[in-house]
Amino acid sequence: MKKLLSLMAAMLLVVSLAACQSESDTDGESVSPPASSQTSNEETPESVPEPSVEPEIPQDTESEPAEPDQRQVLMTIDGQSYEITLYENPVADALYDMLPLEVTFEDYNSVEKIAYLPEGQQLPSADELEGYDPSPGDLCLYAPWGNLSLFYQDFNYSNGLISLGRLEAGIEDIAAQAENFTVTLEKSE
Repeated sequence: MKKLLSLMAAMLLVVSLAACQSESDTDGESVSPPASSQTSNEETPESVPEPSVEPEIPQDTESEPAEPDQRQVLMTIDGQSYEITLYENPVADALYDMLPLEVTFEDYNSVEKIAYLPEGQQLPSADELEGYDPSPGDLCLYAPWGNLSLFYQDFNYSNGLISLGRLEAGIEDIAAQAENFTVTLEKSE
């Protein structure tokens, strides 16, 4: 009987201590933020500066170039032109500098149309751009093979895929191309 009472007393003590610990965690006074969010051991909620309510305005707004990330490329197939907006990254910059180009696209895996650059031309593959999750209309470089990819179906994240730009309209026309087709890529004026 003594053992049973001792065991019950010990369990009651453990439960009450656990309840006290849980209570001190929820009242917010004894809980400290995770170490990754602390900037100083002396910092208290009262010493944290209030965020500024005024938005910061860039200093050199007058000398900004006219939207360099909005470079347009015309993709022409059998006299029909489609507009592609190139993004601002080193690989897209290199593609833009190569224009005009004539390449032949072919279907790959019923998901994308792929084309290889003319012999002797290649795009750099940037190490900081490791992979991408493409959507229909995305123009990409698949760095391991060095080919351009124009996705007409959704696809999953792929290592080595670098986003170059986006086809603005007409992806249905591209998907409908049953055979290989030649395209001219040129800078839009």
